[in-house]
Amino acid sequence: MMTTRRWVVLGSLGLLLAVMLLPTGKSWYDQRQRLAELNQQVSAQEANVDTLKRERDLWATDEYVEAQARKRLKFVMPGERAYTVIDPDAESPAVDPQTGAVTAPSTQPWYEQISSSASSADNPTPAR
Repeated sequence: MMTTRRWVVLGSLGLLLAVMLLPTGKSWYDQRQRLAELNQQVSAQEANVDTLKRERDLWATDEYVEAQARKRLKFVMPGERAYTVIDPDAESPAVDPQTGAVTAPSTQPWYEQISSSASSADNPTPAR
């Protein structure tokens, strides 16, 4: 039969063991969580690298460079004509006298402005 003294010694050893192992267990758990987060971050970055590599490969082709020059910079080949259509009924935007920035007050949300702009571009006014 175990005496009270043995129970106290056994309990003290168990408590000492718990005090020594709990911080180590917590550190292990925290490291596992951090490792999972970093693995997820690495996967996302690898996907981003793959996307950038595909884009780099596109830029290596002359056709893509030409298409981007036409689209972004409005370049044309020799002998071609580029037209920029300006709406004659459009009001000129107001300029802030202090900053010189163009201010365009509008009550429409941006997506409605884009939609109406595309609609008006589809229905040009006849030339005079």
